[in-house]
Amino acid sequence: MISTFIISGLTILLMTLSFFLFPQAKIKSKKLDTYWMITLVGAILILLTHIPSDGDILKLFIENNSTNPLKIIVLFLSLTFISKFLDAVGLFDYLATRVSAIGKGNQFILFTIFYFLISILTIATNNDIIIIVTPIIIYFARACKAKALPYLMMVCFVLNTLSTTFLTTNVSNLYLGSFYDVTYFDYFKKMTPITLILMVVLYLVLVLVFYKDLKVKIIPNVNKEPIKDRFLLMIGLVALGGTTVLLILSNVISIEMYMITLGFAIFDLVIALAYCFIKKKDRIYFTKPLKTLPYEFIPFLTSMFIIISALNETPLLSEIGNLFAKIQDQNLQVFTYGITSALSANLVNNVPMALLFSDILNASNTTNLNNVYACILASNVCALITPCGALSSLMFMRICKENGEKISYLTYLKYAPIGLLLLIVGTGLICII
Repeated sequence: MISTFIISGLTILLMTLSFFLFPQAKIKSKKLDTYWMITLVGAILILLTHIPSDGDILKLFIENNSTNPLKIIVLFLSLTFISKFLDAVGLFDYLATRVSAIGKGNQFILFTIFYFLISILTIATNNDIIIIVTPIIIYFARACKAKALPYLMMVCFVLNTLSTTFLTTNVSNLYLGSFYDVTYFDYFKKMTPITLILMVVLYLVLVLVFYKDLKVKIIPNVNKEPIKDRFLLMIGLVALGGTTVLLILSNVISIEMYMITLGFAIFDLVIALAYCFIKKKDRIYFTKPLKTLPYEFIPFLTSMFIIISALNETPLLSEIGNLFAKIQDQNLQVFTYGITSALSANLVNNVPMALLFSDILNASNTTNLNNVYACILASNVCALITPCGALSSLMFMRICKENGEKISYLTYLKYAPIGLLLLIVGTGLICII
C-alpha cells in the first residue's frame, strides 16, 4: 500500500512539473512530450508491485461502461481523424476566410457570433468538438490578421463550460451521474439552468478581459481559399454531419459514441484510400491525418487509469470520503467536493478523477446528490484552471502548437481565475437551485 502511495504521488508530481520544467525530451531526431512517458513508467511500476491484483486493475479495460479507457481513446482518435481529414482537403481555410467577412471588421460582432455558435455545437454534441473548431479559429485569425489568443481561449472556455449542459455532453457527467442513478431529466432540471447562467457570465467576463484586443478593427480577407478536392470534401462533410447527428441521438438510438466516431473515421479512410488509388491522387489526404493523430494520449490515459485503479484498492479514498462526511454544513460540503475534485482533475485528468471521486463519494452511506453535481461541474471547468484538467484542453494545446499558435502553460494559467470564478459561481448555484 505504501508503495502505491509513493509511486502514484511521485508520478503525478513529476508529470505536473514536466509541463513547466521539461515538457519535451529529444530522442534521436524526434522531440517527444514527457508527460505521457512519466505516467507510463508510473503505471508499469504500479503493475510490477501489484502482481496479485493486476487482474482486478486490468478489468477496468474490459468492462462495458462509458468510462472504459479504450472506448474513450477510440472516440478521441477517431474524431480527431475526421477533423484532420477535413483540414487536409482545405475546408477550415475556406470557412475561416468566409467568416472573416462577417461584421465588417467589428470584432465584437465576430466574437459574439463565434461564442454562441460554438456554445450551440457543444450543447448539441460534446466538448470533443474542440478538435474541429480550434483549427477554424486559428485560420480565421490568420486570414483577417486578428490576434488569435482571445478567440482561442474563448473556444477552450466555452467548450469546457457548456459541456455541463446535459448528462451526455461529457463522459465524466455520464459516469458520475449513472453511478448515482441520476436520470437524464433530473440532471436536466438541475444542471442545464446552471450551465446557461454560466454561459452568460463567461461571455461577459471574456468580453471584459479581452476588450482591448476586440475593439481593434480588422480587415476581412476576401480571397477564396481553394478546396483541394471537392469529392473528398463531400465525403468528409458526410462523415462530419453523420457523426454530429448520431452523437446527438446516441442516447436515443442506443449506439455508443465511440462506435459512431470510429465508423465514420473508417468511412473517410476507406473511401479516401480507394479514391486516391483509382484516381492516382496525392495520398496526403489520408496519410497526413494518420501521421499526426495524438497517439501519446493512448499511453497517457491508460496509465492514469491504472494508477487511479490501484489507489481505489487502498483505504485512502474511503478515509477522505469519511472526512468530508464529517462536515456538518451541507453547502460547505458541496464546495469542498467541488474544489477538491477540480484540483484532483488537474493532477490526474478529469475522467480518471471521476473514477477516483466515485469511491470518495461512496464512502458515505447517504450521498448528497449536490456533492455529485459539484464533482460533475468540476470535471468540466477543471480544464479552465490548467490544461492538465481534461483531454480536450490537452488536445487544444496540441492543435494550437501544430498550427503555429503555441500557447504556453504559463499563458494558459493567466486565465485560471476565470475558471475558478466559474467553479465557485456554479457550485454556489448548485447549493441554491
